[in-house]
Amino acid sequence: MKSLIQTLGKRWPVVHGFRGLCVLFALIAYGVLSTGALQARPPVLPVPSAGVAKPLIAPVQAQGIASLTGPWRFQVGDDPRWAEPGFDDSGWRTVVTGKPLSEQGFDAYQGYAWYRLRVTEEQRAQFGNQPLALQLSSFGIGQLDVYLNGVEGGHTRGLTTGDGLTTKPLPYQSWPFSVPVTAGVLQAGRDGGLVIAIRSWAAIPVTHGPLADVVLGSKELIAEKQELSTAQRWASSPLVTLMLTGLFLSVAVLGTTLYLSQRNHSEYLWLAILCTTVATTGVSESLWGLEVISYPVFMIFSLWTGRLFMAATLEFVRRFTASSQREFVRGFQVLLLLSPFLQLLHLQVTYEYVTLGSQIVFCVYVSYLLFRGWRRGLPEAGVMLLPFFLAATADSIDTVLDYAASKDWIAARFAAHQFHLGPMQVAASSLAFLLFLASLLAVILYRFVHVSQAEQRSAAEIEAARSVQALLIPTQLPSSRSFSLDSAYLPMNGVGGDFFQVLPLKDDSMLVVVGDVSGKGLQAAMNASSLVGALRNEPSHNPATVLEHLNQVMLGATSGAIAAFATCLCARIYPNGEMTIANAGHLSPYRDGREMELAACLPLGIVPGMEYEQMTVQLKQGDRLIFLSDGVVEAANGKGELFGFERTQQVSHESARFIAQTAQRFGQTDDITVVSVYFVPV
Repeated sequence: MKSLIQTLGKRWPVVHGFRGLCVLFALIAYGVLSTGALQARPPVLPVPSAGVAKPLIAPVQAQGIASLTGPWRFQVGDDPRWAEPGFDDSGWRTVVTGKPLSEQGFDAYQGYAWYRLRVTEEQRAQFGNQPLALQLSSFGIGQLDVYLNGVEGGHTRGLTTGDGLTTKPLPYQSWPFSVPVTAGVLQAGRDGGLVIAIRSWAAIPVTHGPLADVVLGSKELIAEKQELSTAQRWASSPLVTLMLTGLFLSVAVLGTTLYLSQRNHSEYLWLAILCTTVATTGVSESLWGLEVISYPVFMIFSLWTGRLFMAATLEFVRRFTASSQREFVRGFQVLLLLSPFLQLLHLQVTYEYVTLGSQIVFCVYVSYLLFRGWRRGLPEAGVMLLPFFLAATADSIDTVLDYAASKDWIAARFAAHQFHLGPMQVAASSLAFLLFLASLLAVILYRFVHVSQAEQRSAAEIEAARSVQALLIPTQLPSSRSFSLDSAYLPMNGVGGDFFQVLPLKDDSMLVVVGDVSGKGLQAAMNASSLVGALRNEPSHNPATVLEHLNQVMLGATSGAIAAFATCLCARIYPNGEMTIANAGHLSPYRDGREMELAACLPLGIVPGMEYEQMTVQLKQGDRLIFLSDGVVEAANGKGELFGFERTQQVSHESARFIAQTAQRFGQTDDITVVSVYFVPV
């Protein structure tokens, strides 16, 4: 189990998926660039084993090239005597290149190991007298140092020149390199043959062996192969990675642009951060592929960019699906960003368990958020669900297959999860990541267009509602010798369901109506406009009769539509201070700082034929009446504390604008309407 955790912990979906995407995006360009070179490449036949004592090389073809697949003598460890041509290696076990060591009876190892092969004079003579050369290839970060008849011929960049046996190798990326077989080297052979001793070093535990391939051939053909390897190096690694890095940076710029145009959609910003982390990984891969940075430096980049990618993806998906589980996401993000310190503190086992666990939780939780968003009616989340799940699990499945094959639980052919597209190989995980990237871009662009259209419709509705609102809220109050009038209206979102009217009558009395229609936006404003229109055409000015008529209007306005209701307060005030008032579920007015007690009745639009009770009171000189909507009482601060009736009563002797602004500063949550009537008899 621990070995499986170590294997899984060393493979990051971000890094491998990114590299796979690089390969996929480079297929067409690389195929065009390398077609001519591939046509000149001679065929190479595999080498059958001819015994342990005298391993043979492949028969020399007409092109003058052969692949030295072995069998090679192989020994784990390090000893400078193993480079000598006369060293007796008969006690070493044999292996062939191109086949995992696990299938040849070897366990995974880390560090040094040696390969030895003898090419007899007869075998070498098949090449004629033309100058010869070797080309060696390693797997990944394996380092190679080749000795020909005891003379060091060349090495990868991770091994220094001179006495390489005493210098610690550096875990750089390694690429195929060529070594000339000089006349002096051949003369050093006692029997005219060639003893090839290859010292290898693996930075991490390997099951395939650092040595991938050895080719012997004419110097000209090896030079052509080396040129092809260099072309493959630029086409398949740094150049293509930088191209894909530019693509991700472009998506990051796109996300930033979308965020600047729609500031209330922060998922675009997190998309930009997500793509930036992937682009950073691409830059580090390019630098490693160019042998600019070593493997430990590359792994540090991978550690942090991988965690940042997971944290940014979590935040993006949470905001994209409008999930309210903020506390869990924040805690998990902190764990992700702190986990690399476990490795820096050399807590390797703990780090591996935390890494494996965090990857599982990340995949499951993001899939859960997308699935729940899809079930709640967010089709974009459903589009992203399957591509994300494939991208999140493909790399892990590949890792499990590799591990099972290394333990001989399954045949080695089942671990070959590659697709051949021309000369290139594409992993299944790469296709999954490409599908996820395509779905991500499609969904984001679809959402942006959809949101833009919705905002345009909303803006049109608000503009239409504002024109209606002008009918609901008088811009100027009528003048009167007996009353001093003042009003304040503060809508929550530009337009709302609050309305009030102050209508002067022929007998110098005044009809004051204040109401609040349920709902928001244009529909609420339209319902309120219906009430105001009916009020202005109402022949009776008796408050109870007015409310009964408005009740029927409200019932008719919502017939066949979404059910709605309205609270309303109607008062008729005469020049002598007499006031008749009726209430339909609205807040009672305040008189000189005290709330008036009115009969409780149902709001408008609830019960047909409703009869409203009215009462008559006598105002005294200097009395102030405050009519208001529930937006004053229901104002709430950041702690969730309501403005409430007590605070409303304390400011009820102030002007209408003072009351409205006080409630707004406290924390407006709804439309605020205040109408003040100060009685000053002639």
